[in-house]
Amino acid sequence: MLSRRVSYYARTGVIVLVSGIFLTLSHYVRDLAGHNLFTILFPAVALSAWVGGRLGGLLSTVTLTLGSAYYHLPPEGFAIADPDDVIRLGTFTLSGAFVAWLSGALKESQGFVRATLQSIGDAVIATDRRGRVRVLNPTAEMLTGWSQQDARGRQLSDIFRSVRTETGELLPLPPESISGRADLPSGVSLVSKSGNRIPIDDSFAPVQIDSGETLGSIVVFRDATRRLQNEVAALESERRRLRGQRMEAVGRLAGGVAHDFNNLLTVINGYADMMVNQVGPEHPLHGSAEAILQAGERAAALTRQLLLFSRGQPSKLEVADLNVVVAGFEKMLRRLIAEDIELVLNLSSQPLPVLVDIGQIEQVIMNLATNARDAMPHGGRLTLVTRRAEQPSGPCAQLEVADTGVGMDPETAARVFEPFFTTKGVNKGTGLGLSVTYGIVKSHKGNLEVYSRPGHGSVFRACLPMTDAVPEQASRNVGSAEAPATKATILLVEDNPDVRHLMRDILAGAGYVVLEASGVDEAMAIGRDHPGPIDLLVSDVVMPGFSGVELGRRLMMIRPRMAVLYVSGYSGEELASRVTESSELTYLQKPFGPAELSSRVAEILSRSRNIRVE
Repeated sequence: MLSRRVSYYARTGVIVLVSGIFLTLSHYVRDLAGHNLFTILFPAVALSAWVGGRLGGLLSTVTLTLGSAYYHLPPEGFAIADPDDVIRLGTFTLSGAFVAWLSGALKESQGFVRATLQSIGDAVIATDRRGRVRVLNPTAEMLTGWSQQDARGRQLSDIFRSVRTETGELLPLPPESISGRADLPSGVSLVSKSGNRIPIDDSFAPVQIDSGETLGSIVVFRDATRRLQNEVAALESERRRLRGQRMEAVGRLAGGVAHDFNNLLTVINGYADMMVNQVGPEHPLHGSAEAILQAGERAAALTRQLLLFSRGQPSKLEVADLNVVVAGFEKMLRRLIAEDIELVLNLSSQPLPVLVDIGQIEQVIMNLATNARDAMPHGGRLTLVTRRAEQPSGPCAQLEVADTGVGMDPETAARVFEPFFTTKGVNKGTGLGLSVTYGIVKSHKGNLEVYSRPGHGSVFRACLPMTDAVPEQASRNVGSAEAPATKATILLVEDNPDVRHLMRDILAGAGYVVLEASGVDEAMAIGRDHPGPIDLLVSDVVMPGFSGVELGRRLMMIRPRMAVLYVSGYSGEELASRVTESSELTYLQKPFGPAELSSRVAEILSRSRNIRVE
């Protein structure tokens, strides 16, 4: 406010000073000027209007009129010797007011145009009809690096230089840039005075008057960096959305086929496992049985990875010692890797309690071990190390899986956790193993890193946050089965006859009395009519009629001391939402082998506890 007031007084002072100077000049030359005396005063009016606008010009006109009346009219009683003097003075007053108004309007119009150019966010360059620069607004000065003073009078091609963004090829100005409308092609960058390249959007338009005559051209352009960034971000967002839709479709597909596919794998792997155990290594069918079992296990692993990839979150968290989890998985690892690969376990001497889904952590171990095995086609050493490590977020249990394989270059290592990215040959890899592993570790609030060099092997380090709680139980040992302490009766309910016959053979072979039912109605009839005790219900979750969970609820009303084990090819989330655990969820994921089924049944019976079904 103060600066505006000072500026107002300063302009007023300049106007009065200029008016006084020209008035004094007219006093000294009035004898020479004669009738043209007042003509000398018009420049003072025009100059005042240029300085102070229309009001400044009017102020100068009034000042000059009053001064002229005092200087040039006879002062004796204001007697007018020549009436023409009054007419001339009046004519000057009117003409001066008109000049003041026009000059001020012109000044204000130019000021408005200048302020508009300075306020425009786009860069503007105006040229004359010969293509010489006349005006640059501040945005144009900033982008081109040329000041108004340096650029004025230069050819537009000297100031506005453009190249193709991708190739750097210099682009000439279009012929219409002076006389007509034109646009440069897309993918253009402006080369500033300093040599910097700035992506721009631009257009050319002629400056024409009402008669159609072209006076020059206007170049309007803007920095396209933000637009391009937004486009890239939009494309990336769209790619993520499409990728998410694909992953969701994969998840739905995996969930839809998992039940039937896992039923098939249960039968294939179960009988193959039984064949391997029943025929000795010298038997001609032993190798074939092992090949069937290995293929089935790989198929089961792929199914588990698809389910984990679609699920994304741990389904069953419990406190476990990472050392115990790794040690309990050693037998599976030795079956997984080739004979020419040495397996070394270096476990921490102190407990490493973590809150995890044990099944998913075992999947992490298996995926990392499989990746290491494939990286050592000619043999080598696979080392698993557990240790306590310190992270910024607190202590963590670190699992390190190292191999002596071919290693990876930095570009491959940077993409190794991307879904469906694989360096393996056709039909040798899905690109899901490491991405699933990364997702599992992240879902447990941990982190997974890889260190690798070509020819020097790879090291994967997974860090899981440690907990202060005491581990609830040891890891599941899928390679051993406990014999039943006493003879027990099991009600087996499975609508798939192949799976039911396999489970019957496994349980009967383990010494249990097995009552079979192919559906819920038959199972309810056995539950009501069987004269002896039923110690355990083993039921599929998804069956015609009502679910295995509802079957378990109804049978436990009749036989409250009966334990329940659910099996299914689906993941455990739906079951967990309807079953309240007393100690752990009694759920067995298909496909499973004879040893795993026998071990879980023996474990449940030995606990002699039941779960409560809501």
